[in-house]
Amino acid sequence: MELYLIRHAEAVPRGKNDNVADEDRPLTPNGESQARAVASGLQRKGVALQAILTSPLLRARQTVEGMLKTWSGTPPEVRVCEELSPGTKARKLAKALRGLDLQQVALVGHEPDMSAWAAWVIGSKKAQLALAKAGVAHISFPGGAAKGSGTLVQLLTPDWFV
Repeated sequence: MELYLIRHAEAVPRGKNDNVADEDRPLTPNGESQARAVASGLQRKGVALQAILTSPLLRARQTVEGMLKTWSGTPPEVRVCEELSPGTKARKLAKALRGLDLQQVALVGHEPDMSAWAAWVIGSKKAQLALAKAGVAHISFPGGAAKGSGTLVQLLTPDWFV
């Protein structure tokens, strides 16, 4: 399996609108552009996602929506994945992924969870990975997703997609 961990694009900062709960923060106009750039960049590199699993939080779902706006060809299936909610244990996410019989999958989620999960799955709690907003970590698995079973192939910043 080829897995693409994507941190959601830039969202309205916390506290900017006191009436908006953290889980309901929308993307900024820049975040919308970042989401489209991620999709275009992945496709330029030949990535043909079969599915995108997204956190239920608004900014992650809007990142996926932005990606799909510029996706050419057959769009990937989109699924909301509760295991991508902030604070979910790494083993629960790995278990959810093992049930997929797909070759190229993207996960759209949040920091610090995405970087912590990437470190867990490549076998190093000490790995100092940090995904920028709209950043992507490409991890390859010869088998199913489990602790220490993945290999980090690329860690990309949003600037790489422009």
